[in-house]
Amino acid sequence: MKEKRKPGKKKALLFGAGGTALLLGGMAAGYLFVINREEEPVYREETVQYGTLTVGLQETGSVEVGTAEQTFELDMSAYTESGSSSFSWEQPGGNVFQGMTAGGSAASAERTLTVEEILVTEGQEVSEGDPLYRLAQDSIEEIREELAADVADAQVTLEQTQTQLAMTRLDAQQEYDTDTAYAETLAQAEYDTSLSQLQEAVTEIEEQITEANEELLELNEQLAEYQADLETEKKILENAEYVLETTDMITDAYGWITAENAREDAEAVTETLEEEIETAQDSITETTEEIAELTDSLTGAKQSLEQGQIDAQAQLSLRTLSYANASERYAVSVGMGEFEAQTAQEDYDDAVEKLNEFDAVLGEQTVNSEYNGVVTEISLAEGDSVDTGSTLIVLSDYDEVTVTVSLEEADLENIRENDTVNVSIDAWPDEDFSGTVEEIGDAQYDSSTGTTYSDVTVKLSGDTAKLYDGMTAELTFVTKETETVTYVSNRAVYRENGKSYVRVYDENGDVASLEVVTGFSDGSNVEVIEGLEEGDTVLIESGVSGS
Repeated sequence: MKEKRKPGKKKALLFGAGGTALLLGGMAAGYLFVINREEEPVYREETVQYGTLTVGLQETGSVEVGTAEQTFELDMSAYTESGSSSFSWEQPGGNVFQGMTAGGSAASAERTLTVEEILVTEGQEVSEGDPLYRLAQDSIEEIREELAADVADAQVTLEQTQTQLAMTRLDAQQEYDTDTAYAETLAQAEYDTSLSQLQEAVTEIEEQITEANEELLELNEQLAEYQADLETEKKILENAEYVLETTDMITDAYGWITAENAREDAEAVTETLEEEIETAQDSITETTEEIAELTDSLTGAKQSLEQGQIDAQAQLSLRTLSYANASERYAVSVGMGEFEAQTAQEDYDDAVEKLNEFDAVLGEQTVNSEYNGVVTEISLAEGDSVDTGSTLIVLSDYDEVTVTVSLEEADLENIRENDTVNVSIDAWPDEDFSGTVEEIGDAQYDSSTGTTYSDVTVKLSGDTAKLYDGMTAELTFVTKETETVTYVSNRAVYRENGKSYVRVYDENGDVASLEVVTGFSDGSNVEVIEGLEEGDTVLIESGVSGS
């Protein structure tokens, strides 16, 4: 995982044409004076250019070199038949080839090789084709025997399917000759019968639902009557009980007895009505459940009818098609056999190819590198098993060299993925590198500074093989182009006492300093406002040769 760096304060926004130029020297004309040093530097010449510079945003980051993981991809899997795995063809006089199978080699499907010797070390630079491991010869021979057995099994299956194809052609010819035996009228009768049975099932359930709904209606009406009568009887019961409470049994014995008889009758009727209501409610519940079940059954019956119509129509169409297109049916039958034969042929070819590839890859008993790079991890040890998919080695991947920096939200407005980035590596000042914006990460908030930022990953191009993790890289994100200006390499300009200078040869061929006035920089080159013209030669110090 790449380490994320929060935005710092070393970032510098470079201004383009149209803004105020940054004057690093006085506006007066430049002057020459001879440099006198104790050590004599080595210089290289560079010509002052006139062209387009770009405005950019500068950030410093660390180089990160990617890795490539090589796995063992040789297919050593056991043969498994893709088509039918058994044959049983019914022929007059008995079965032919009944039970003949070709299910693949009896060898174990787990096929592994064994590491005998490791031929590389960590930190070693390897090239594509260099040997990484030597494998044990006995493990190679064992798997080769199994792969050869796979070829033999696949060949048996191929011969069987070819025989089956020949017999299929005979059967199809017989069917072709007898296709018209099934009369079209019989097929139509079969269609009508199937649909009639399904329709009868639907009609029967619909009738049952109708009867149940009628019964449910009667039960609901009866329940309503019972409930109305119950309310009446309850009022009668209340009145009788009231009379009993307000009548003196001694002074009005007749009235009291009459009221008691009325109460008993009302109480009996009330109990009876409550029982009748409970019975009616139970019947309504049962009938409702029966209707629900019948409705579900009706849905299923209608679905069966719809599916039956499709199936019957398909069968009728198939029958009709068979009668009218016997030759097409013959072609379909034979085509299936041809497909099986073709599949068996492909299985055989695949088994042969695996054996040939095995011999080609392990003919010298070694597993070789598929990449160029420096070994960073050796995944196997002597005696380890190797099978398909095993990780062999991890190498530095110079096709994936990146620098990741953090940019504040305001700086990201003019930066997009795939934008060009100018790259300067401190360790290689005379080398040209470039990059493109590969990824702009999600926004993150830094509570300590109160800023929102995103990690931006730049993929480097150029001679990246000479780069290492941790090297310092100066990135200039190109934000817009400027008008054409006179410019020179940043490395040609140096500052002293607040002024800018370049080195040139004077009239005597000695190295001298020339004062210049500079403008903006794109990170690699700087605009020269005064002091130089297109085509002038300046000197860049590239090393020290001695005193």
